[in-house]
Amino acid sequence: MKSNIGGIYFDNVTMEEAVESIRDMARGGTGPHLVCTANLDHLASLRKDSEFRDIYTTADLILADGMPIVWVSKFGPVPLKERVAGSDLLFSLAAESERSGLKLFFLGGKPGAASKTAEIFARKYPGIKIVGADCPDPCVLNTPEEDARICDLVTSSGTDVLLVGFGAPKQEKWISAHRDSLKVPVSIGVGAAFDMAAGMVRRAPRWMQRSGLEWAFRLIQEPRRLYGRYLGNDLPYLVHLLRESIRERKRVDPSRAASKPNTLL
Repeated sequence: MKSNIGGIYFDNVTMEEAVESIRDMARGGTGPHLVCTANLDHLASLRKDSEFRDIYTTADLILADGMPIVWVSKFGPVPLKERVAGSDLLFSLAAESERSGLKLFFLGGKPGAASKTAEIFARKYPGIKIVGADCPDPCVLNTPEEDARICDLVTSSGTDVLLVGFGAPKQEKWISAHRDSLKVPVSIGVGAAFDMAAGMVRRAPRWMQRSGLEWAFRLIQEPRRLYGRYLGNDLPYLVHLLRESIRERKRVDPSRAASKPNTLL
């Protein structure tokens, strides 16, 4: 059963189950498939960006990238099992590639991030099948010439899974615009995963990731860029989602309204 958060139906899976689903989609011959790794900022953006929201409706697998999504689900009728972050999924798919020969292509990130990640993973996972790594110049991305170059590179690689790190919603829109021509079995938007894996962007310590404070760590690193997004936009929307989830839980199970007073409303 899926968990409805802000009108988006999240797949209630563990990391292991997500990797199994991606592997099965890649080998099933029924693609192209789209996997979205959604955080709170995605959900807030979906309210204002109809194109972005329409892309989410076509996704074959929607994973809870942020801990706030998991928190909200706990107040609703279908609590999510765990967070499945794109930055962690990258490593899990690398391990799966080493085990099963799943072919991966790394696209995007800061200059050199995809190639450096490929080098690091080749040492960490000796049997991994990385069939390509490329970081397009943002200044020419979405030009006909650059799109043709990237599509030729990806299709000729024969990859099973394309991991795209352009940041949201650019990566989802790029995948949606090219998924039919690419003919890649599975495409996944992974945000800054290559930058973090390559050591170009510091990731929060594990205890901050587990406690849902990774956003605070990123805010400290980039306060000017992220202050308005996190505190002015995402935080108020988090409160809204909590209220929605509580209302939905009461609708599904009215007995909870009497047994557990709602202190958030």
